Amino acid sequence: MEGAEEIRIVFWLGTLGMLFLAFGLLSLVLYYQNHFSKMKRKETELLLKTSLETEKNERRRIAADLHDSVSGDLNSIRNYLTILKKKDTSAENHEIFDEIRMGVEMALENTRKVSYNLMPPLLETFGLVTALKDYLDGLSRKTEIAFRVESETEEVTLSAAVAYELFRIVQELTTNMIKYGAVSEATVILGFTDTNFKIMIVDNGIPFNFAGLLVTSKGTGVKNINSRLKIIGAEFVQDTVEKGNSFTILLKKEKCLE
Repeated sequence: MEGAEEIRIVFWLGTLGMLFLAFGLLSLVLYYQNHFSKMKRKETELLLKTSLETEKNERRRIAADLHDSVSGDLNSIRNYLTILKKKDTSAENHEIFDEIRMGVEMALENTRKVSYNLMPPLLETFGLVTALKDYLDGLSRKTEIAFRVESETEEVTLSAAVAYELFRIVQELTTNMIKYGAVSEATVILGFTDTNFKIMIVDNGIPFNFAGLLVTSKGTGVKNINSRLKIIGAEFVQDTVEKGNSFTILLKKEKCLE
């Protein structure tokens, strides 16, 4: 009987030991899975951040090249045409010179627009509020949408990287309004809560389901917005309203200068 009792004790101790070992191995596997998952996520975020940073630098470079090189060359051509026109007294040639000059000036204007869209000069010089006002004033003149910018605070201190991503997010949202929203009025409001910097975008257009489109859309616009939000650690909230859309971008105050 004593032998049988000892066997039972050994059996249960062995079983208990195996269970502890299995539990330990399972915990170890789960720990490393979680660890590798975090590493993979950080690697993905780093690649995304690097990609967007590269895009920003490339935009800045191309904008500078367009402004300094292409615009400079076009201005030289325009000036040379003026000199030729003064030297040539033929009325027929003057007409040709004028047509060429108009083409050059149109090319200059288009170059300025492309350069501005690639890297708004006011963003780095005067900050996000001024850059958004300038950009949206321009959109109001070119479209049938009345854009307004309201700032609830006189001073918005943001790092250049954060300001750039926020500008691009607002730019992408307003582009969607123009293309698909049937919007006639839109307001962008900048301000602070106790813990966050916020940008609220309100319009009177067709309801726009951001979360749904993020899953179903084949385009890159909504996905680009989401990528930029992730890069700066911002939250995107869509409020339910009776008409139109109301979006709020929330960024922790401590992240504003990162």
